[in-house]
Amino acid sequence: MDIAYFPGCSLHAMAHEYDTSTRLVCQRLGINLYEVPDWNCCGATAAHSLDHHLSVGLSSRNLALVKDMNLKQMTTPCAGCFNRLKTASVELKQNDDLTAEIEKLAGISLTGAKEVEVAHTLQVIMEAVGMEGIKEQVIKPLNGMKLAAYSGCLITRPRAIAQFDDPEQPVALDHLLQALGAQPVHWSHKAECCGGGFAASDTDIVVDLGGQVLEAARQAGAEAIVAACPMCQTNLDTRQRAIEDERGIKYNLPIVYFTQLMGLAFSYSPRQMGLNRLLTSPTTLLRSRGLS
Repeated sequence: MDIAYFPGCSLHAMAHEYDTSTRLVCQRLGINLYEVPDWNCCGATAAHSLDHHLSVGLSSRNLALVKDMNLKQMTTPCAGCFNRLKTASVELKQNDDLTAEIEKLAGISLTGAKEVEVAHTLQVIMEAVGMEGIKEQVIKPLNGMKLAAYSGCLITRPRAIAQFDDPEQPVALDHLLQALGAQPVHWSHKAECCGGGFAASDTDIVVDLGGQVLEAARQAGAEAIVAACPMCQTNLDTRQRAIEDERGIKYNLPIVYFTQLMGLAFSYSPRQMGLNRLLTSPTTLLRSRGLS
Protein backbone atom coordinates (compact mmCIF):
# COMPACT_ATOMS: atom_id res chain seq x y z
CA MET A 1 0.00 0.00 0.00
CA ASP A 2 1.46 3.37 -1.07
CA ILE A 3 0.34 6.46 0.83
CA ALA A 4 1.52 10.05 1.25
CA TYR A 5 2.93 10.76 4.70
CA PHE A 6 2.56 14.07 6.52
CA PRO A 7 4.72 14.05 9.68
CA GLY A 8 3.92 17.61 10.70
CA CYS A 9 6.01 19.95 12.82
CA SER A 10 5.80 17.95 16.06
CA LEU A 11 7.11 14.71 14.60
CA HIS A 12 10.14 16.47 13.17
CA ALA A 13 10.95 17.88 16.60
CA MET A 14 9.67 17.01 20.08
CA ALA A 15 7.88 13.84 18.93
CA HIS A 16 10.71 12.39 16.85
CA GLU A 17 10.15 8.99 18.47
CA TYR A 18 6.57 8.97 17.19
CA ASP A 19 7.84 9.58 13.66
CA THR A 20 10.52 6.88 13.86
CA SER A 21 8.23 4.24 15.36
CA THR A 22 5.48 5.04 12.84
CA ARG A 23 7.82 4.60 9.88
CA LEU A 24 9.23 1.29 11.17
CA VAL A 25 5.85 -0.17 12.09
CA CYS A 26 4.25 0.80 8.79
CA GLN A 27 7.18 -0.67 6.90
CA ARG A 28 6.68 -3.97 8.74
CA LEU A 29 2.97 -3.92 7.90
CA GLY A 30 3.53 -3.29 4.19
CA ILE A 31 2.38 0.32 4.29
CA ASN A 32 4.79 2.38 2.18
CA LEU A 33 4.99 5.95 3.48
CA TYR A 34 6.13 8.68 1.10
CA GLU A 35 6.78 11.96 2.89
CA VAL A 36 5.09 14.91 1.21
CA PRO A 37 7.88 17.04 -0.35
CA ASP A 38 8.09 20.67 0.81
CA TRP A 39 5.11 20.27 3.14
CA ASN A 40 4.13 23.23 5.29
CA CYS A 41 2.68 23.55 8.79
CA CYS A 42 -1.03 22.73 8.84
CA GLY A 43 -1.77 25.60 11.23
CA ALA A 44 -2.76 23.48 14.21
CA THR A 45 -3.95 24.43 16.65
CA ALA A 46 -4.44 28.19 16.52
CA ALA A 47 -4.81 29.17 12.85
CA HIS A 48 -8.46 28.16 12.49
CA SER A 49 -9.46 30.37 15.42
CA LEU A 50 -7.73 33.40 13.88
CA ASP A 51 -8.33 33.18 10.13
CA HIS A 52 -10.53 30.52 8.55
CA HIS A 53 -9.25 31.08 5.03
CA LEU A 54 -5.63 30.88 6.19
CA SER A 55 -6.34 27.68 8.10
CA VAL A 56 -7.96 25.94 5.13
CA GLY A 57 -5.37 27.37 2.77
CA LEU A 58 -2.40 25.99 4.70
CA SER A 59 -3.73 22.46 4.60
CA SER A 60 -5.05 22.81 1.04
CA ARG A 61 -1.54 23.42 -0.23
CA ASN A 62 -0.42 20.14 1.35
CA LEU A 63 -3.32 18.32 -0.30
CA ALA A 64 -2.30 19.78 -3.67
CA LEU A 65 1.25 18.52 -3.12
CA VAL A 66 -0.08 15.01 -2.53
CA LYS A 67 -1.92 15.11 -5.83
CA ASP A 68 1.37 16.07 -7.51
CA MET A 69 2.82 12.84 -6.05
CA ASN A 70 0.19 10.88 -8.00
CA LEU A 71 -1.21 9.57 -4.74
CA LYS A 72 -4.81 9.82 -3.62
CA GLN A 73 -4.50 9.22 0.09
CA MET A 74 -2.52 10.92 2.84
CA THR A 75 -1.96 9.89 6.44
CA THR A 76 -0.59 11.67 9.48
CA PRO A 77 0.07 10.33 13.01
CA CYS A 78 -0.62 13.75 14.56
CA ALA A 79 -4.18 14.27 15.75
CA GLY A 80 -3.95 18.04 15.32
CA CYS A 81 -2.63 17.74 11.76
CA PHE A 82 -5.27 15.13 10.97
CA ASN A 83 -8.05 17.41 12.19
CA ARG A 84 -6.87 20.38 10.12
CA LEU A 85 -6.05 18.40 6.97
CA LYS A 86 -9.31 16.47 7.08
CA THR A 87 -11.27 19.66 7.70
CA ALA A 88 -9.68 21.28 4.65
CA SER A 89 -10.36 18.16 2.57
CA VAL A 90 -14.04 18.15 3.50
CA GLU A 91 -14.46 21.91 2.97
CA LEU A 92 -12.84 21.83 -0.46
CA LYS A 93 -15.28 19.11 -1.52
CA GLN A 94 -18.30 20.96 -0.16
CA ASN A 95 -17.58 24.63 -0.86
CA ASP A 96 -16.60 25.63 -4.41
CA ASP A 97 -16.64 29.34 -3.56
CA LEU A 98 -14.15 28.83 -0.72
CA THR A 99 -11.98 26.71 -3.00
CA ALA A 100 -11.93 29.47 -5.64
CA GLU A 101 -11.01 32.09 -3.03
CA ILE A 102 -8.11 30.02 -1.69
CA GLU A 103 -6.87 29.27 -5.22
CA LYS A 104 -6.78 33.01 -5.90
CA LEU A 105 -5.07 33.85 -2.63
CA ALA A 106 -2.49 31.06 -2.85
CA GLY A 107 -2.00 31.12 -6.60
CA ILE A 108 -2.38 27.35 -6.95
CA SER A 109 -4.88 24.93 -8.44
CA LEU A 110 -6.83 22.82 -5.96
CA THR A 111 -8.75 20.73 -8.48
CA GLY A 112 -6.72 17.61 -7.75
CA ALA A 113 -6.55 18.37 -4.03
CA LYS A 114 -10.25 17.64 -3.73
CA GLU A 115 -9.59 14.02 -4.62
CA VAL A 116 -7.11 13.40 -1.80
CA GLU A 117 -8.46 11.41 1.14
CA VAL A 118 -7.03 12.05 4.62
CA ALA A 119 -6.85 9.46 7.40
CA HIS A 120 -5.11 9.28 10.75
CA THR A 121 -2.42 6.59 10.83
CA LEU A 122 -4.38 4.61 13.42
CA GLN A 123 -7.30 4.49 10.99
CA VAL A 124 -5.07 3.41 8.10
CA ILE A 125 -3.57 0.57 10.12
CA MET A 126 -6.89 -0.69 11.45
CA GLU A 127 -8.68 -0.48 8.09
CA ALA A 128 -5.89 -1.55 5.73
CA VAL A 129 -4.26 -4.17 7.97
CA GLY A 130 -6.81 -5.01 10.66
CA MET A 131 -6.45 -6.95 13.89
CA GLU A 132 -5.55 -10.23 12.21
CA GLY A 133 -2.86 -8.61 10.10
CA ILE A 134 -1.39 -6.99 13.21
CA LYS A 135 -1.46 -10.27 15.13
CA GLU A 136 0.53 -11.94 12.37
CA GLN A 137 3.44 -9.57 13.04
CA VAL A 138 3.47 -9.95 16.84
CA ILE A 139 6.58 -11.72 18.10
CA LYS A 140 6.64 -10.44 21.69
CA PRO A 141 3.02 -10.04 22.82
CA LEU A 142 2.20 -7.49 25.50
CA ASN A 143 0.49 -10.15 27.58
CA GLY A 144 -1.08 -8.91 30.80
CA MET A 145 -0.16 -5.27 30.25
CA LYS A 146 -3.03 -3.07 31.45
CA LEU A 147 -3.22 -0.01 29.25
CA ALA A 148 -5.49 3.02 28.96
CA ALA A 149 -6.22 3.66 25.28
CA TYR A 150 -6.30 7.44 24.98
CA SER A 151 -7.72 8.64 21.67
CA GLY A 152 -8.05 12.23 22.84
CA CYS A 153 -10.45 14.80 21.43
CA LEU A 154 -9.31 15.35 17.82
CA ILE A 155 -9.09 11.96 16.08
CA THR A 156 -12.83 11.25 16.23
CA ARG A 157 -14.33 14.76 16.48
CA PRO A 158 -16.28 16.36 15.02
CA ARG A 159 -17.99 13.28 13.64
CA ALA A 160 -18.91 14.95 10.31
CA ILE A 161 -15.22 15.73 9.70
CA ALA A 162 -13.32 12.83 11.27
CA GLN A 163 -15.61 10.08 9.92
CA PHE A 164 -13.73 7.56 12.05
CA ASP A 165 -14.67 5.56 15.14
CA ASP A 166 -17.13 6.74 17.78
CA PRO A 167 -16.62 10.34 18.97
CA GLU A 168 -17.53 9.58 22.58
CA GLN A 169 -16.54 5.94 23.07
CA PRO A 170 -13.84 5.15 20.47
CA VAL A 171 -12.70 1.54 20.28
CA ALA A 172 -10.15 1.36 17.45
CA LEU A 173 -7.16 1.90 19.72
CA ASP A 174 -8.50 -0.65 22.22
CA HIS A 175 -8.79 -3.21 19.43
CA LEU A 176 -5.25 -2.52 18.27
CA LEU A 177 -3.89 -3.03 21.79
CA GLN A 178 -5.84 -6.28 22.07
CA ALA A 179 -4.21 -7.46 18.85
CA LEU A 180 -0.83 -6.85 20.51
CA GLY A 181 -1.87 -9.02 23.46
CA ALA A 182 -2.45 -6.18 25.93
CA GLN A 183 -5.47 -5.67 28.16
CA PRO A 184 -7.17 -2.30 27.56
CA VAL A 185 -8.81 -1.00 30.72
CA HIS A 186 -12.34 0.39 30.84
CA TRP A 187 -12.10 4.04 31.77
CA SER A 188 -14.02 7.29 31.53
CA HIS A 189 -11.57 9.66 29.82
CA LYS A 190 -10.47 7.93 26.62
CA ALA A 191 -11.86 10.76 24.46
CA GLU A 192 -11.54 13.69 26.90
CA CYS A 193 -9.35 16.72 26.25
CA CYS A 194 -5.98 16.97 28.01
CA GLY A 195 -5.93 20.76 27.70
CA GLY A 196 -3.20 20.73 25.05
CA GLY A 197 -4.44 23.86 23.33
CA PHE A 198 -3.71 25.84 26.51
CA ALA A 199 -0.20 24.44 27.04
CA ALA A 200 1.40 27.86 26.68
CA SER A 201 -1.44 30.26 27.48
CA ASP A 202 -3.02 28.80 30.63
CA THR A 203 -1.09 26.04 32.37
CA ASP A 204 -3.60 25.84 35.21
CA ILE A 205 -6.17 24.45 32.78
CA VAL A 206 -3.64 21.92 31.51
CA VAL A 207 -2.80 20.76 35.02
CA ASP A 208 -6.50 20.43 35.83
CA LEU A 209 -7.59 18.57 32.68
CA GLY A 210 -4.42 16.52 32.48
CA GLY A 211 -4.83 15.59 36.11
CA GLN A 212 -8.34 14.32 35.42
CA VAL A 213 -7.01 12.07 32.65
CA LEU A 214 -4.21 10.67 34.82
CA GLU A 215 -6.53 10.10 37.77
CA ALA A 216 -9.11 8.31 35.62
CA ALA A 217 -6.40 6.03 34.24
CA ARG A 218 -5.03 5.33 37.72
CA GLN A 219 -8.45 4.45 39.10
CA ALA A 220 -9.00 2.08 36.18
CA GLY A 221 -5.81 0.22 37.06
CA ALA A 222 -3.81 1.26 34.00
CA GLU A 223 -0.05 0.77 34.02
CA ALA A 224 0.45 3.26 31.18
CA ILE A 225 -1.52 5.57 28.92
CA VAL A 226 -1.33 4.96 25.18
CA ALA A 227 -1.51 8.11 23.05
CA ALA A 228 -2.09 8.79 19.36
CA CYS A 229 -1.37 12.53 19.52
CA PRO A 230 1.98 14.28 20.14
CA MET A 231 0.30 17.14 22.01
CA CYS A 232 -1.49 14.75 24.37
CA GLN A 233 1.68 12.76 24.95
CA THR A 234 3.78 15.84 25.61
CA ASN A 235 1.21 17.41 27.92
CA LEU A 236 0.65 14.35 30.06
CA ASP A 237 4.35 13.48 30.18
CA THR A 238 5.92 16.89 30.76
CA ARG A 239 3.19 18.12 33.14
CA GLN A 240 2.97 14.92 35.15
CA ARG A 241 5.24 16.16 37.93
CA ALA A 242 3.28 19.41 38.26
CA ILE A 243 0.04 17.43 38.33
CA GLU A 244 1.42 15.14 41.04
CA ASP A 245 2.45 18.16 43.13
CA GLU A 246 -1.01 19.72 42.68
CA ARG A 247 -2.91 16.56 43.56
CA GLY A 248 -0.52 15.07 46.08
CA ILE A 249 -0.58 11.73 44.23
CA LYS A 250 2.34 9.89 42.63
CA TYR A 251 1.10 8.62 39.26
CA ASN A 252 4.29 7.51 37.53
CA LEU A 253 2.25 6.61 34.44
CA PRO A 254 4.31 6.35 31.23
CA ILE A 255 2.63 8.08 28.27
CA VAL A 256 3.52 5.90 25.29
CA TYR A 257 2.67 6.22 21.61
CA PHE A 258 0.67 3.32 20.17
CA THR A 259 3.28 2.85 17.44
CA GLN A 260 6.01 2.42 20.07
CA LEU A 261 4.08 -0.46 21.62
CA MET A 262 3.45 -1.98 18.21
CA GLY A 263 7.18 -1.85 17.54
CA LEU A 264 7.96 -3.58 20.82
CA ALA A 265 5.47 -6.33 20.03
CA PHE A 266 7.05 -6.65 16.58
CA SER A 267 10.44 -7.27 18.30
CA TYR A 268 12.03 -3.85 17.82
CA SER A 269 14.07 -2.72 20.83
CA PRO A 270 12.90 -0.03 23.26
CA ARG A 271 15.70 2.27 22.03
CA GLN A 272 14.71 1.76 18.40
CA MET A 273 11.21 2.84 19.41
CA GLY A 274 12.58 5.90 21.22
CA LEU A 275 11.18 4.89 24.59
CA ASN A 276 14.31 6.30 26.23
CA ARG A 277 13.12 9.79 25.20
CA LEU A 278 10.05 9.68 27.45
CA LEU A 279 10.25 11.67 30.70
CA THR A 280 8.15 9.17 32.65
CA SER A 281 10.21 6.05 32.07
CA PRO A 282 8.42 2.84 31.05
CA THR A 283 11.51 0.73 31.81
CA THR A 284 10.17 -0.88 35.00
CA LEU A 285 6.92 -1.80 33.28
CA LEU A 286 8.71 -3.23 30.25
CA ARG A 287 11.10 -5.27 32.37
CA SER A 288 8.20 -6.77 34.30
CA ARG A 289 6.86 -8.08 30.98
CA GLY A 290 10.20 -9.22 29.60
CA LEU A 291 10.29 -6.47 26.99
CA SER A 292 13.42 -4.65 28.11
